[in-house]
Amino acid sequence: MHELAIVESIMETLKDQLIIHDCSKIICVHLEFGAMTAVMPAAIDFAFEALSKGGPAEGATIHTTIIPIKALCMDCGKESTLDDYVPFCPVCGTGVLQIVQGRDEMRIASIEIQ
Repeated sequence: MHELAIVESIMETLKDQLIIHDCSKIICVHLEFGAMTAVMPAAIDFAFEALSKGGPAEGATIHTTIIPIKALCMDCGKESTLDDYVPFCPVCGTGVLQIVQGRDEMRIASIEIQ
């Protein structure tokens, strides 16, 4: 479960932000992941709950957004949103796609602290 390692890294960043802003409690965290990362929101939630126990993020609300895959066909120029990655353009059928969104995004979009 790579989500555990991801949340461990997130927790370190959250602790750093508490120090930078002279705060002591995490209230809410908004996370964004590209669909192609295969991150499972339920696993993120589980890992966050487990790793936050007894710390400044215990009881914090976590919101995870999966960014959909968008691909640009280099042949026909059409941009398409894909439910799952396929190596062919859904418009013209050629295999020259550039993934423009939903590939490898992993970010803390916002944090509410006090």
